[in-house]
Amino acid sequence: MSYSLAFWSGGDALDPQQSYETMNEGRRLDGVDEVSSGDVETALGSLPDWRREGNFLFPPGSVVDEDPAFDVYVGEQMVEITGYSAEGEQMNAIIDALSPLGLRLYDPQTGERFG
Repeated sequence: MSYSLAFWSGGDALDPQQSYETMNEGRRLDGVDEVSSGDVETALGSLPDWRREGNFLFPPGSVVDEDPAFDVYVGEQMVEITGYSAEGEQMNAIIDALSPLGLRLYDPQTGERFG
């Protein structure tokens, strides 16, 4: 089973579901800030004992090509991370790593934007 988390900064007055869909289609949104891919990579790289293989991020103890794994997409205005067989504490670690960047969490499964 997969679960996606999306992150972006700005656009607080916009409908989060519409914003997510627009950015997911690769279209730009006025009022949403640019994402620094370097800052995102640094933040994710700071997760203790996690490793990166291409666009996948693996928590401690996981084996490449086996679950759990996280598919990382860094766009111009949005970061989307999809976890496969991920546990809540692993997802929380990612949320905690990206939070200092000012990226607010959007949960596409529930339609709720946090922070």
